[in-house]
Amino acid sequence: MTGKDIFDRCQLAALKHGLGSQEFHYGNILYRALQLEGEEKVFWLLEQAENTGKRVGLGYSINSIHATSEPDIAILV
Repeated sequence: MTGKDIFDRCQLAALKHGLGSQEFHYGNILYRALQLEGEEKVFWLLEQAENTGKRVGLGYSINSIHATSEPDIAILV
């Protein structure tokens, strides 16, 4: 399964389960990751997550720890 397929599957699950669900929350994380990192990296991370049993999450780069309270990178968690 490609990263795009995994992304689409997660977004459909978010819509199906609705506001407040874990699927909706994860869908939002993936959408934000896409905004931060772009398709290529997020789709690659999704493939890695699928293969290792992990999930994509949001994190802070070293440069942003003191500069902002918003996550600025996508990571595997």
